[in-house]
Amino acid sequence: MSSLHYPAPDLIDGLTHLRRWSLDDVACIEEASTDPRIPEGTTVPAVYDPEAGRAFIERQWSRLDNGEGLSLAIASSVSSAAIGLTVLMLRPQGGVAGVGYWVVPSQRGLGHASRAVRLVSEWALSDAGLARVEAWVEPDNSASRHVLTTSGFELEGTLRSFLSFGTRRADALVFARIAAS
Repeated sequence: MSSLHYPAPDLIDGLTHLRRWSLDDVACIEEASTDPRIPEGTTVPAVYDPEAGRAFIERQWSRLDNGEGLSLAIASSVSSAAIGLTVLMLRPQGGVAGVGYWVVPSQRGLGHASRAVRLVSEWALSDAGLARVEAWVEPDNSASRHVLTTSGFELEGTLRSFLSFGTRRADALVFARIAAS
């Protein structure tokens, strides 16, 4: 049986810190909205304004209360400023969650996404009691494929025409980590 809750203490590995979202994190949402791929596949506003930024953060808080999952800010442990997001969204199958993540353009290439995915998936498979954490990634998204493989995920297969982005459909590569038996 899984129990999603905010990790206590926060998840930290020396460089990357996963923590609850704060209204002080709106600058992260503003930068994320400048990358067209982030709003396309998430609820980040495509056109930023402070009200939309606050609404995004409030939606992240509500995920746990609504039983949808758990959203955490990815922060640099040096500055504690939010630089991205990682989320566990519960799937209909018991004990299974999908992991999602993004990092703002100015902070990419520093390893924060891989570290965040490793931290949250290890926590989910141990402390939260999940049996499986999976990710669905477009085949041409080499950066996300790298994040997942360096975070201990294995490629399992392809779901054809599975993802929907407005009027565009795409295949999804399925990656997963499972709990140790």
